[in-house]
Amino acid sequence: MTFDEAREKFPSLGLGLYGMEPGQAVTLEVYSPDGQVFSFRGATAQAALDLAFPPEPETPPAEPAENVFD
Repeated sequence: MTFDEAREKFPSLGLGLYGMEPGQAVTLEVYSPDGQVFSFRGATAQAALDLAFPPEPETPPAEPAENVFD
């Protein structure tokens, strides 16, 4: 999920993304409607986003059900 996709999918959350230390980790902060702040650090912006909003596992295509004619 990209930063913009997260903003679209979770409109009630505030998101802050910053890298204050050159060459170091990036921090993503997620602000909940009730005032809580959750921080996630990763080597890249995408790594931090993946920690906060883990990618959904890809599901393999369903195999056709066997029937009496197979």
